[in-house]
Amino acid sequence: MSEMPDRDRIAADEQRIGELLHAVAAPAPAALQAAVAQRYHGRRRVRGRRAPLLGFATALAAAAVALALVLSSSTSAPTVVGVSKLALAAPTGGAPATLVAAGTTIAFPDWSRRGWPSAGARGDRVGGRAVTTEFYRSYEGGRLGYAIVSGAPLRWGAGGRSVLSAGARYELIAWDGAQVVTWVQDGHTCILASRTASRQTLLRLAIAEETGAPA
Repeated sequence: MSEMPDRDRIAADEQRIGELLHAVAAPAPAALQAAVAQRYHGRRRVRGRRAPLLGFATALAAAAVALALVLSSSTSAPTVVGVSKLALAAPTGGAPATLVAAGTTIAFPDWSRRGWPSAGARGDRVGGRAVTTEFYRSYEGGRLGYAIVSGAPLRWGAGGRSVLSAGARYELIAWDGAQVVTWVQDGHTCILASRTASRQTLLRLAIAEETGAPA
């Protein structure tokens, strides 16, 4: 942790990340458009009591779909934005020598040579998922959290933009005064979040972590 950051490497990374951010494409719509129900034109006209029966059956089916949607939303998996709140929270333990995220084989990096030594860690469970977070504090006083979530990749939970680098995709999300960069590594969601570090800094660290670039 006493080693000073490699400023030449950081300067080169900043230039490359800056070029990526300028090339960011507009995001796809946050949700799919709802399908428009086809009206029944009826080549055969419904007669007698069949009309109210058909209406009752349609209403019953609609109610079942609505109930299913309510149940689904109430048991949905956590989102990137939701978990990023943990990455913005305070550590509950000291800085670890080494740390592997619970439920994964992903080890947290040593970013001290990049100017971000470890400042603590915490472990949580959200929606049945293990969330392991390590915190880093810059020599200038900035702070960021790196959370790794066990299980299948999470939804964003907010609109964002995508950046591609070396075949990997990174999602950039800004919400409530915080910058968030998320990506999927070994099938698990990784999240960097900060209220003090720039989006460019977070993206540079994320790319270095995913590609295995030397710290």
